[in-house]
Amino acid sequence: MEESSDTAACPYCGAGNPLDNEFCGACYKNLHIPAGVRAEAKVRKLMSGTRARSAASAAESRPAVRLWARALLVAGLFLFYLQWFKKENYFSPLDFVNLGFHEAGHIFLGFFGRFIMFLGGTLFQLLVPAVCLLHLKRRGANLGWQLCLFWLGENLLNISIYAGDAIKQTLPLVGGGEHDWTYLLTETGLIAHPAGVAGVIFLAGSAVIFLSFWFIGLDALAREPLELGTLDRGF
Repeated sequence: MEESSDTAACPYCGAGNPLDNEFCGACYKNLHIPAGVRAEAKVRKLMSGTRARSAASAAESRPAVRLWARALLVAGLFLFYLQWFKKENYFSPLDFVNLGFHEAGHIFLGFFGRFIMFLGGTLFQLLVPAVCLLHLKRRGANLGWQLCLFWLGENLLNISIYAGDAIKQTLPLVGGGEHDWTYLLTETGLIAHPAGVAGVIFLAGSAVIFLSFWFIGLDALAREPLELGTLDRGF
């Protein structure tokens, strides 16, 4: 009879059964599991249930203000997200920060050829929040990495506006020069479809933003404190 940590195979039909079972649930024959093993399995099951109930009780006992704080945070971020629907070519205060990383990308990746140099601004806009996200997630700072996830999605929204401007070229360019996305779409054969490319990027950014809302919502239900550096737990 083969056994795993949680189940035992029936010696007659091979069906898997919990270790606390005396008879097979498939063929109803005696599993011949020693009474001591069955008793130990029952104790483990009871202790597991007790721990789960304790965790649920602990979450319920935490102050409700923690839930509402995160709910208000999600509401504020959602209102911020709606600005892209209210104003064409919306440029948020956060995009001034994104612009700095964008220009740095052109500089740092300018040694890898013309195409990578033009793509470098977009790459850095996504790389910086992604690196921050991974760092904070490893430290268990839940709200920190969740906000970085939102930041990553917001960068995609900003990039979608830039991509959609490839033909019209109404956006001001830092230092003048050639439009990044005019060059990129021309090189990739997509210059006739800037609106479609922009739409795909915008949808991707929206999906990332709503994913960040979902993670923040999970912590709201767990009533985790509204702290950037919570290090005692993580997803």
